Amino acid sequence: MGPLDRALKVTIFAAAIAIVQGCAARQPSPSKPAPGVAAAVPSATPTPTGAALGTHAPYAITAGLDGNLWFTEYQGDGIGRITPYGATKRFEIDPGGFAERITAGPDGAVWFTDAAGNRIGRVAPDAKIAYVKLPHSGSGPAGITAGPDGNLWFTEHSGNRIGRLSTIGTLTEIELPKGTGPAEIVAGSDGNLWLAEDGVNRIARVTVSGSVKEFQILAPGSSPAMMTLGADGNVWFTQPRANKIGRITPGGYVSEFALPYPGVPLGIAAGADKNIWVTVIRAHLIYRVTPRGEFTPFPTPEKSMATFITAGPDGSLWFTEPNGKIGRLTTSGDVKEFVFSDPYSESK
Repeated sequence: MGPLDRALKVTIFAAAIAIVQGCAARQPSPSKPAPGVAAAVPSATPTPTGAALGTHAPYAITAGLDGNLWFTEYQGDGIGRITPYGATKRFEIDPGGFAERITAGPDGAVWFTDAAGNRIGRVAPDAKIAYVKLPHSGSGPAGITAGPDGNLWFTEHSGNRIGRLSTIGTLTEIELPKGTGPAEIVAGSDGNLWLAEDGVNRIARVTVSGSVKEFQILAPGSSPAMMTLGADGNVWFTQPRANKIGRITPGGYVSEFALPYPGVPLGIAAGADKNIWVTVIRAHLIYRVTPRGEFTPFPTPEKSMATFITAGPDGSLWFTEPNGKIGRLTTSGDVKEFVFSDPYSESK
């Protein structure tokens, strides 16, 4: 049991929820470590644009406060770190867990959700790992982000709750209606938290005091997925089942933009160039989208499949590929891939 486990305090309350339906407008389409200590294992040197190796399967990705990129492993038992120059290490987590989404915390650590272990994990700058166990079984922690109040905020997709977690382990949970399905969550420009509710096809706004207001999005059954805060102050999100991306203002005004060609938009990030960048799985491309909704495609290598994406400290966009690679895309469209070896062989 780590220090966060011992510090855990839980408060649960139900949020008053308002649903707004009239603020939307359609837009035109265009070795084992000691307990609690992570084993940092240097990887093989990444190579550009090669065949995938092993089952590393990088998944969610975020930019850390240390100037590196951090990512989870869909099929592994670790969290990886890659520098902007391609040097990597991986940190072994509890093999009974599953690191899903990840974010940089205000304390310099990276925090992640663990649906299999029903907990929130933390990788400290000194490589120690601690967990906060959630009080309800089967909560399904999913999205996680650093909030404007200095806390970590996360969603409980199966439990229909939102969690607020301090960096010392104090937990508050906000109850949502059954079937809401809160998934991704992001901090907005208005000092609130915004989350995608894929169970009811809505975007919700949550104040740091726990008040919730929901906004219905336009395309029915579009399943809002990943989210990012744009340079324009609006929250942008992907709609995989509708072949669209959406934008919602702090006031709740929703716009939608159709992809120029059929695809499944998934990952989304705000670039240093003030544009939005969107991955389209199985389409071998990443779109640059202007604040006005104008799309420009950038092709990726033929055997690539960009999934999650984030803005890096070097001004580039970094994306994960489940076949064992991480890609770097400059805002001018140049792509370089880093290939990883089997994570289990790295520990031998």
